[in-house]
Amino acid sequence: MGEQIRVIFFHIGSDTFGGGSKMLLRLLQSLDRDHFDPILLSNTTDELCERARNHGIAVKIIPFRGALDTYNRKLLANSSLLPRAGLRILQFNWNVYSVLYSADIIWCKNLRAVLTLLPYISVTSTPTIWNIGLGLESNGKVRYLNSIALRAVDHVFIESEEQAQRIFSATQYERCRDQFTIFHKGIDTSEFDPRQFEGTREEEEFRIGTAASISPRKGLGYLIDALPTILAEKENVTLSIAGKPPDGGKEYKERLKERVHRHNIEDHVEFIGWIDDMPHFLNTLDVFVLPSLNEGIPGSVREALAMEVPVVATDVGGTSNVVIDGQNGYLIEPEDTTAIIQPVLSLLDNPSKRSSMGKRGREIIQELFSIENYNSQYEQFFRRVNETSD
Repeated sequence: MGEQIRVIFFHIGSDTFGGGSKMLLRLLQSLDRDHFDPILLSNTTDELCERARNHGIAVKIIPFRGALDTYNRKLLANSSLLPRAGLRILQFNWNVYSVLYSADIIWCKNLRAVLTLLPYISVTSTPTIWNIGLGLESNGKVRYLNSIALRAVDHVFIESEEQAQRIFSATQYERCRDQFTIFHKGIDTSEFDPRQFEGTREEEEFRIGTAASISPRKGLGYLIDALPTILAEKENVTLSIAGKPPDGGKEYKERLKERVHRHNIEDHVEFIGWIDDMPHFLNTLDVFVLPSLNEGIPGSVREALAMEVPVVATDVGGTSNVVIDGQNGYLIEPEDTTAIIQPVLSLLDNPSKRSSMGKRGREIIQELFSIENYNSQYEQFFRRVNETSD
């Protein structure tokens, strides 16, 4: 083992560059290269891999073959496909052995990543970390797969206890409590800083916005359904929806557009697709709304708060850890269109409330969710794990 701690970050390629990939890129960029040697391992060159390479981070690509490549994302949605991909998983582990063998620590981005490396991490003494990400609730076959993953890894990274209790059964959580470590993902408050846009916000109309994967889990239909009532009170309101569908999710976006058409509010809703300059987008908003059905601690909410935009969000997962009801926004119940309306109107009607809540939101992000704190905690954890395994 050299002076540097070599950490292999295993990420299964995706067509989207979502919040989890953004956060991983920030972590890879910020690790102290004098003490850490990060390597991004993936099955394909996606946007995360390309951006990582552009920042001088080592990237190793070991392709999936046959059934493993064909099923990819479908493996957890239909776990009966797992046996068919079993031989290909063994083949992948054989092909990736030379990369993993050199690791001091193995970090897996999600459950799929853990299960893909299961043959190797089940027999290695190399400490392995399962980063939960959003996670899948332990129902039916997923409960069994979660149990397998818990037995295989040494550490589990989560964003909140609420998230762990949602994803795992009570028995799983109590049995493996010592494996869990809470990491609140960090925000670069120098990048997400409203002061760089002072004087540029338009005042002619109100703008409600959200930034999310265009998928049923984000509850965007409830937000669209709330808009006609909001428009009845304030005509000069636009809803901006940033984001794109995940793999195979274009049909849902079309259904949302049909919903907009049925409400006859096409002139007040814009689907603006993927946003590269998120700080600029957030700076155009008066209120940020995230009506998700489940979450960890949503990165888009933290980014909005860092930009001093008050938030209306559903009280799911660990969202209440960052949205303090009545201080920097409002928490509402999920799957409730009516619950969205009043908090949004209250903020649109009161510019001083929007301002004070926005400022408080940024203070909370700086105190508890800065990228500096996040990176420091990660590096300290890696050092402890490495020292323990020596």
